[in-house]
Amino acid sequence: MPFETVKIDPRPMLYVTRSAGMAPDEISGVMGEAFGAIGGFIGRAGVTPAGPPLAVYRDWDEGTGRMQIDVGFPVDEADTDKAEGEVKSGETPSGNALRAVHRGPYMTLRETYGDMQAHIKKVGMTVPALAWEVYITDPDKTPEHELLTEVYMPMP
Repeated sequence: MPFETVKIDPRPMLYVTRSAGMAPDEISGVMGEAFGAIGGFIGRAGVTPAGPPLAVYRDWDEGTGRMQIDVGFPVDEADTDKAEGEVKSGETPSGNALRAVHRGPYMTLRETYGDMQAHIKKVGMTVPALAWEVYITDPDKTPEHELLTEVYMPMP
């Protein structure tokens, strides 16, 4: 799988945070609910996303086997003032990152992560505790085997 190191600029975003374990079925359920929540808010608030949806995986807790997931959309700076309740405003991850483009079902994303982690270890670096995904294609309109997901891991 080809990887590339890219420089990512921060973008304003609106998001909701959820907690999940590593089981693919659990992540899928949490993601579906979270995207429903943020999508509903964006619709009610009259916000137009400024890019494709994303999920930021962070704060892995070895003790509980759970992580935090920020699920949201990049938005125009002016729309960050509309955040309320569980919807927060912030910025997308930024800086140098290793990027891979995953083609296929979300359930096989672990293979891409495994390849990325192996690459990072091979070049003598530590696998970061943060990763994020940008969902380029719409799963409601794209056959599962054609889904495109950009996967990022921060690099020094």
